[in-house]
Amino acid sequence: MGKKWILIIVGVLLLASWQAYYLYNQVQAKPAKKEAEAVEIAKKEKGLVSISHVDHFYKNETYYVVEGKNEHGTNMIVWVDQKKKVTSEIAKAGLSEGQMINYVKQNYDAQKIIDSRLGMEDDIPLWEVIFIDSKDRYTYYYGYFDTGKRYEIYRLKEAE
Repeated sequence: MGKKWILIIVGVLLLASWQAYYLYNQVQAKPAKKEAEAVEIAKKEKGLVSISHVDHFYKNETYYVVEGKNEHGTNMIVWVDQKKKVTSEIAKAGLSEGQMINYVKQNYDAQKIIDSRLGMEDDIPLWEVIFIDSKDRYTYYYGYFDTGKRYEIYRLKEAE
């Protein structure tokens, strides 16, 4: 009787492990597929020949942001939305990630940078910088891609 139960338990654990692995792969496959699709669109629509970075941006809409070089060697940034609408900018036309972080640190009392990424809202290229300010607030700062100036800012304070 003991061996039978051990075999049943081992079988159930193997089945559960396989199902967990399958579920994890299915959850991960969809964003990877969308990201690859955005890269192909950026290559086709904007002539990118090499890709240096791909990221996603979620706010009111989902965007995939593809960074790379075109056939002329120009660094480009391409935003692809869910409807496959494409917007692009020459990277030098806007602030770099480092410049944007420095802008936020100097102007908005950022004590700790959590994350930064390119995004878009209302067809406007933006930088999103998430940081902790001196009042210990979790802050979402959205600045214009080309100047860094504030588009929107949200501050969240933990309830006491």
